[in-house]
Amino acid sequence: MFRQFPKVPNQAQTATRVEESLERVRAGMEARASRISGRVGTALAEYVSRPGKMLRARFAVQLGVALGVDPARAETVGRAMELAHNASLLHDDCVDEAALRRGQPTPNSVYGSTVALLLGDIAFTQALEEVLDLHPKAVERLTAAAREMAIGELQEEFLRGSVDVTLGSYMGVASRKTGALFEWGALTLSDLSPLEHSAADPAKLGSALGILLQMVDDIHDYTLEDSVSGKERAKDAKAGRVTLPGVFALADASSRARFLELWGSMASDPHAASEMARFLDESGALERAREKCREVVAAILTLARRLPVPGEVAEFAEFVSVMAAREF
Repeated sequence: MFRQFPKVPNQAQTATRVEESLERVRAGMEARASRISGRVGTALAEYVSRPGKMLRARFAVQLGVALGVDPARAETVGRAMELAHNASLLHDDCVDEAALRRGQPTPNSVYGSTVALLLGDIAFTQALEEVLDLHPKAVERLTAAAREMAIGELQEEFLRGSVDVTLGSYMGVASRKTGALFEWGALTLSDLSPLEHSAADPAKLGSALGILLQMVDDIHDYTLEDSVSGKERAKDAKAGRVTLPGVFALADASSRARFLELWGSMASDPHAASEMARFLDESGALERAREKCREVVAAILTLARRLPVPGEVAEFAEFVSVMAAREF
């Protein structure tokens, strides 16, 4: 859950409106699951529309408030983002052969990859249905975002097993894999805003926030216990993927050799994951990754201060700060 902060009256009112909007987003997703349950079964329908941490919906609702967007339209953007995200997770878990997601068995581990892939396809079509009447460019841009997400995943797959991963290549993958959907949401909300603002700012903000989410997840891959994260510790490293902490360890001549030694034993040594986590902490690689997160947060907040409803920006800024420091 999000941490609770003392709020001034305007912030408290915004927080209440946001929570009410999120409840409507959840209700809409549940209604979608109900409509297809008669054709695919209740258990499978829930995978398509199951709400997770709702970070994307919260982003859409809170950015919508700061842009003066009609709440119902912002909620539609949030629902579409959550459904498209669910589609990507269903596909990703097949690619990774993941057994757990959000602490629960993945559909590919229960029903097989074919079923899970088809559920992902259904989830994405439901996202498209959400935005058909939202804005003339919404569907076109959402399909483009899905393409970029897939390209990001493909680029990440090409890098699997490689230790020649630079900060630039990592950021490029993150901008597509997680940044593209946030950028779509921000672009759409910008189009829907009746208020004067720089159209480039929300898109940049959205992309940066998606990248931040990926960076925080990559830090958590080494720092959070399985019971907290809901997935296996050091999952990416065991799959042969170098993520942000590893990028910094490899770039440092004093830590590169030890990282490579541990990296080579990840698949065979059951203790390698905890040893790698300890090494990344002691070598300073995790702290350098956190510092990069702080840089991205600062850039996001600079853009947020230029949004057209300044009285509502504080709540959005709080969301960004909490997302950067989250442990869920």
